Amino acid sequence: PLFTAISMPSITFAIFLLVAFTHHPPSLAFSTGGKMSATSTADTSHGIGTQQLAFRLGYVTDVEGHLDYFEQFVAHSNVLDKVEETSTSDRLDLRLREGCFFVYGGDSVDKGPGDIRLCRALVSLKKRYPDRVFLLVGNRDLNKLRFSAELSNEDMERSIDEIPAPHWDPNAPTLRAYLEEVAKTKGLATAEDVNTRVERLRYMLKHTLGCPDTFEFRRQELAILNGNCDVEAISDDQVVENFVHEVEHPEGSLRQYLENANVAAIVGNTLFVHGAVDANTMKYVPREDTRFERPLSRPPGKICDDVEDWVDALNDYLKAGLRDYRSRPLWDENRTTRGGEALLALQNRAAVWGRSIISNCYGDGGCITTDHALQYLNDPDRSELEEKDPLVFENVSSNPRDPK
Repeated sequence: PLFTAISMPSITFAIFLLVAFTHHPPSLAFSTGGKMSATSTADTSHGIGTQQLAFRLGYVTDVEGHLDYFEQFVAHSNVLDKVEETSTSDRLDLRLREGCFFVYGGDSVDKGPGDIRLCRALVSLKKRYPDRVFLLVGNRDLNKLRFSAELSNEDMERSIDEIPAPHWDPNAPTLRAYLEEVAKTKGLATAEDVNTRVERLRYMLKHTLGCPDTFEFRRQELAILNGNCDVEAISDDQVVENFVHEVEHPEGSLRQYLENANVAAIVGNTLFVHGAVDANTMKYVPREDTRFERPLSRPPGKICDDVEDWVDALNDYLKAGLRDYRSRPLWDENRTTRGGEALLALQNRAAVWGRSIISNCYGDGGCITTDHALQYLNDPDRSELEEKDPLVFENVSSNPRDPK
């Protein structure tokens, strides 16, 4: 068995996992959907990816724009330091201590007013210490690639009824239903009266991305970045434009994060990914033409029996997806595909039939693993549908003690 310890505020989880690769396997580190941090000293005498016999490694994940939380982590870290001389309210500069490594586990944005500054700080750190800093992509990082196509002028010209509800959530309202409610609240007659980019983005954030407060968080951050001006001075349209800019422009903060990140990283003898390495995700790499949709059958992929080959293939998949996004960020004529489609699929359980190394997780409300989670995972009625309906993988928590 391999030992992994993950620290959360006031909670520490110890997890034993057996991983079936063809050579000495790495231990595992992963995110379970909430803020986590850990600092450990690792023995790498059997390790992969570093020549040092021992080193100190810092790890934190799922900060999701909570810059104050991240600065608290740095203040307690014995791996990172805040550079006080150059850090300001609109800029955070970090220093990595000699002989140390740092891994950020993914999900940099969405739940606080620090998305842009956090991404910039992490990317700057990565660029200055490229061999000792590793950034991982999370679902909240990758799914923002949707903004380019879904907030484009071309999409705004389409009928409201041509915009489908999220394929992974049958309970989510349609865009029309959402806009009708907005129109009613504003005393307007029809959904078309409020069919703006602003309301399209609010719909996406609330009903398809799980972050209804992010619009106002971004307004707050833009006020800080514009000389601490009044929040009211930042218009709705400025907020929308910035969301698109940060992922679409080559120098945008989130775009830079994605360009400098990995799906997986091996440091010493430890494998880091954002999601869960389980019986479904282990060794699997989707095909580069995988679609962001609810498939009718299990989409094909390839199996890598060697852990280093698997990690390389996952990271190559990310690079190929970003190249695709750069070449065609908007929809095709029939609104069936756009650049980066495979990366949107990678972070969506339904699209890859429950095999998302990004979104599969061990967490059940922050716990590993509850009786309720195991009961749902092993429910025979649910399991029977695994070959028929990819939606049955939603809300499933993987079992880290699964001997498979």
